[in-house]
Amino acid sequence: MTTATTALDQEIQRYAEANPASAKLNERAKKSLPGGDSRNSIWWKPFPVYIARGQGSTMTDVDGNERVDFISNMTTLILGHRHPAVIEAVEAQVDRGLSYPAPSELVIEWAELICERIPSVEKVRFVNSGTEGTLNAIRAARAFTGRQKIVKSEGGYHGAHEDVAVSVNPSFDDVGDELEPNALHDYEGISDRVLDTTIVVPYNNSEAAEAIIRANADDIAAVIIEPVSGRLGMLPANPEFLQTLRDVTTELGIVLIFDEVISLRVSSGGSQQYFGITPDMTAMGKIIGGGLPVGAFGGKNEIMELFDPATGPRVKHAGTFNGNPMTAAAGIATLKSLTPEVFQQIGSKGEDLRTKLRSLISDREAPMGVTGVESLFSLQFTNEQIVDYRSLKSADKTLADHMYLGLLNEGYALSPQCAGNISVAITDDQVDGFVDAVGRVLERAGYG
Repeated sequence: MTTATTALDQEIQRYAEANPASAKLNERAKKSLPGGDSRNSIWWKPFPVYIARGQGSTMTDVDGNERVDFISNMTTLILGHRHPAVIEAVEAQVDRGLSYPAPSELVIEWAELICERIPSVEKVRFVNSGTEGTLNAIRAARAFTGRQKIVKSEGGYHGAHEDVAVSVNPSFDDVGDELEPNALHDYEGISDRVLDTTIVVPYNNSEAAEAIIRANADDIAAVIIEPVSGRLGMLPANPEFLQTLRDVTTELGIVLIFDEVISLRVSSGGSQQYFGITPDMTAMGKIIGGGLPVGAFGGKNEIMELFDPATGPRVKHAGTFNGNPMTAAAGIATLKSLTPEVFQQIGSKGEDLRTKLRSLISDREAPMGVTGVESLFSLQFTNEQIVDYRSLKSADKTLADHMYLGLLNEGYALSPQCAGNISVAITDDQVDGFVDAVGRVLERAGYG
């Protein structure tokens, strides 16, 4: 009888045999990079594949293996690889210069597009990562309110800066009461002070979250939340939960920040348009840069005026590559290509994919589920309905690892957590092919 561990070992062996050039590059990388890695989110055992080229919906690695890309650089490449409009815009800007020590007209057009689309954004400033976007939004909230503490959800990921590296992936042995979660360091090196200034609430529990916020209201500058939680498997928040946060923060004079670094792709106006709930500030990234490094934060005029250099600024914000013309050109081309009709098309394919995956999982009686919304989806490895971080406790990690490597062996790429998304370049046939590949991996895992 083949055990789950044996089946995984066989999948690993198949993977290693198909990727010898990547294995060799990984050994070389270890000599100059810790563990051969400079970005933990794209590292996996036994070693990652090394990409040689991306085109449309596919990526080709250094061993010549072609895979359909269902992760799009962690949801970034919403138009797919090397979209003609983006390539044309970037090539044209190369001829004009890579970066300048002064603004260009491009950054104005870019900002105008974002302000026109995102309900909460009256003014915007650009940075170079989603981490910088959430960092500056929180900093602005503190300056605006004169308070110090922030609230985030258990399991919520908002980048790599100190204030939010709390209870992102905490041990279930240490999380504490379900209704009053402990604030825990996410990893070593995080300052102890953040545990005094970062308050953790359960995701999707309106009553508990409101009680915690009210109990600490005089000290809270901001509540930051993902309307669609990437770390929990592209899990959309309950609209009631988001509305509760909106209502209580408005009443208590607390800044509500939506982290839409991932969820901005849910509609042309982001998740806030999709849910009909407008925050005070929004952090952005990923799709707004067309595939180049990017981040942004924006919101109400009265908050964003804190950054106005002509009147202060009260909050300083600099960065050599903020609003650089290369990213601006790629971002403008991408946003102009993303019409409401395009969002509807990729959202429809996402719904079709989730429906077919749920049918397959039910037929195979596999201990799995599917979460997501619009163009975002994730495989879950538990029968339990996922509503928050603690729902993930029963997840089968062995099956998850098997599925991830198995899909790579089948020619399909997800994130190492088995989350994915639909880009414009993904076809209906590739959606069906992906579902069939999940079925073949499940068969090898013992769910035939």
